[in-house]
Amino acid sequence: MPYVVALEAFHGPLDLLLYLIEENQLDIYDIPIAAITDQYLAYLADTGDWDLDRLGDFMVMASYLLQLKSRMLLPRRHLPQYEPEENTADPREELVQKLLSYKRFRQVAQYLARLEQGEVERVYYRQAYDIKAEEELVADIKSLVSAYKALREQMKASQTHVEIPSGDVDIELKMSQLMAILRQKKRKGMAFGELLKTAANRKDLLGYFLALLELLRQHRVRAVQPHHKSEIMIYLWAGTNHVDA
Repeated sequence: MPYVVALEAFHGPLDLLLYLIEENQLDIYDIPIAAITDQYLAYLADTGDWDLDRLGDFMVMASYLLQLKSRMLLPRRHLPQYEPEENTADPREELVQKLLSYKRFRQVAQYLARLEQGEVERVYYRQAYDIKAEEELVADIKSLVSAYKALREQMKASQTHVEIPSGDVDIELKMSQLMAILRQKKRKGMAFGELLKTAANRKDLLGYFLALLELLRQHRVRAVQPHHKSEIMIYLWAGTNHVDA
């Protein structure tokens, strides 16, 4: 198989796996683990000089795939902690769910990229709550992105050690968490910066930001700047999940 795509082009191990699956027109629900593992390892072997920090994430996935490949090749009765009632469980299930979750995450990230490129210049929202129109400015996407970048840099500067979080971002979970926080605030809303500061690390921060953008797109929340250059406020839409007056 000719390796025409540089490994640096992938955002992470799941991105590379999805590329291999789509390139070979494989069924994501029935992944041929042996073949996909061999192709994945071949990409790693073909990298040459590369950033060791990023390569670490790919090597962790390589180790996981090799373990999964071994589990698929072994008779089920030889698997560790084998239980007869679980002999129908597919060892690939966890990987499939991670790939599906990452695929949804990537779609939202691509949406964000289009916004940053100016495909959508401004997001408009209908009137909600009793706020005077002349005192309310709908926060445009550039303001949201700028605020997000500022928070990301603050978090980066405050870190005392390099942290490599494991796992993938669950956008739906982050959406649920943000909605729960905003329901507690009711009509008061919450400052954009305060809302995203609940993130534990930069990957978590990105997850909350993408979740917020998706909630905005679905018109479940709205972003408001009471005055030009003032802090962005996030509110639930009136009537969303029974917001109280």
